[in-house]
Amino acid sequence: MSRGATDRPAPINGIDAVLGALELLDERDRVTIGDVAAALGLSRSAAHRLMTALTRAGYAVLGRSGRGYSPGRSLFAMSKVPALDPAVRLRLRPVLQTLRERTGESVHSAVLTGDHVLVVDGRRSAYSADIGLRIGMTAPANTMAAGKLLLAAMRDEGVEALMPTPMLRRSPQSIATMDRLLPELDAIRRLGWCRAVQESEPGVNSIAVPLDGATRATRLALVVSVPLKRGRPHRLAELAAAASDVVAEFAARGVVTPWRLRR
Repeated sequence: MSRGATDRPAPINGIDAVLGALELLDERDRVTIGDVAAALGLSRSAAHRLMTALTRAGYAVLGRSGRGYSPGRSLFAMSKVPALDPAVRLRLRPVLQTLRERTGESVHSAVLTGDHVLVVDGRRSAYSADIGLRIGMTAPANTMAAGKLLLAAMRDEGVEALMPTPMLRRSPQSIATMDRLLPELDAIRRLGWCRAVQESEPGVNSIAVPLDGATRATRLALVVSVPLKRGRPHRLAELAAAASDVVAEFAARGVVTPWRLRR
């Protein structure tokens, strides 16, 4: 029995070709015209025109031998984490130091990288009992105050597309299902800041407020973390207020541009 018209695969179009070539460049260190033609079902001449256009736009770079293409600057820029720029860390350092001086607690900045949070910078607390310095730590966004706050800045459909199923846990208190996470993000948007009660690890409570950035790639969260015995609900609210006040002071000086949670 012959296949009907509706059973035939749709012919590849220009957009499909571009997306397919970008996926190949993202997955491999080097692709050839033959690779592109075979993977996308294109003629060699069409594959060559496509790769020439991507090279012109900076998404690919032709090898020195004149054969094969590697990822280009524009493609690498799509995965860049601007918060890791030393100039950004230097600019935000006084914010972290001021908040640490006022609260005495451990203070960190964090950014969303994929479905994880990366701790960018920090200052250790003045107490002998503290959580330590977490610079460079990564953790699933759903388990961290900073992660939940940064997810709350996104639309729900974006969160659903980003987060894995099932989500990873870091403690028994971690939120690990979408039907629990989305209402939590809605509550964070209404509150304007985020708390995590033993969600990242047992015995540690944290708050997070918006710090700096205008886009998903540049948004940073300001975090204060405390041992459970110093992290009762009223204390967390005090820490969130203190963090928001410090951010507002530095925003008035033009040092930071805090992003806003929108309902």
